Amino acid sequence: MQPFNYYRPKSFEEAFQWLTKSDHIAVPVAGATDLIPQMRDGVLGPDIVVDIKALPGMRELRVVDSAPCCLDGTQCLSVGAAVRMNELARSELVKSGWSLLAMAAASMGNEQVRNRATIGGNICTASPAADSAPALYALDAMVLIKGPSMDRCVPIAAFFTGPKRNALQPGEIVAGLCIPRPPEEAVSHFEKLSRRKAGDLSIVSVAVMALPLGNATAWRIALGAVGPTPIRALESEGILSQGWDDESIDRAAASAYGCCCPIGDIRSGLEYRQAMVVNLTRRAIRAVLAQLPATA
Repeated sequence: MQPFNYYRPKSFEEAFQWLTKSDHIAVPVAGATDLIPQMRDGVLGPDIVVDIKALPGMRELRVVDSAPCCLDGTQCLSVGAAVRMNELARSELVKSGWSLLAMAAASMGNEQVRNRATIGGNICTASPAADSAPALYALDAMVLIKGPSMDRCVPIAAFFTGPKRNALQPGEIVAGLCIPRPPEEAVSHFEKLSRRKAGDLSIVSVAVMALPLGNATAWRIALGAVGPTPIRALESEGILSQGWDDESIDRAAASAYGCCCPIGDIRSGLEYRQAMVVNLTRRAIRAVLAQLPATA
């Protein structure tokens, strides 16, 4: 690992000064679970590392009635980018209204990794297999980005722009996420398949949420590790909105396979991953249905 200078700014303005130095390669860091291995292996060679954990709001985890990225009057979970995955997995606040996020966070890596890894780092790495991503897609999360010239809010689906690519511009920092509170009647389930139960990346991951709306039920289905970015299975959602008998469930699971474009890699062959998209989607849908009231 090549030598580097380490800075821990106390304000965003100070952080931007380091991150925008034209004569240096500077990167922000929070949990460092991705950055350190990349620096050790020579994938990245920054000469400035800017620790952003101490910046205002980066460790925040609370419910707010008004947030920069949420509509007026919408209660949101405000999650600072430096909140660790184990905090999300164990938080009673998160479990009380955003249990899908808690389930996804609990699936990431092992105990040691979750104690270091942050939600901001998990999305900024922009891996198609990011464990939090399907849950955030299903929850319609918004990403709060702070930059040297302006702040902006980006839907999570627009933040992932390709494998290992995100919507950040030079000098920008992900400050956190705003996640609207789902309706009280909403139920959800998260499924992840990996080679080992702990400490491994997803082969396939699926987040499913059902939102009873009067006499109808809206569905959200998001998939991870099956395309260049995480994706919403919109056709599958439409099928289930019309009913969820056995035939509809099978059609929805098959449609999820149809909307993805998985690859074969070191973790899984292409054919196996394709089959698991169908199986895990079907399993997650049935797990959600088991929680729905009989009248939903």
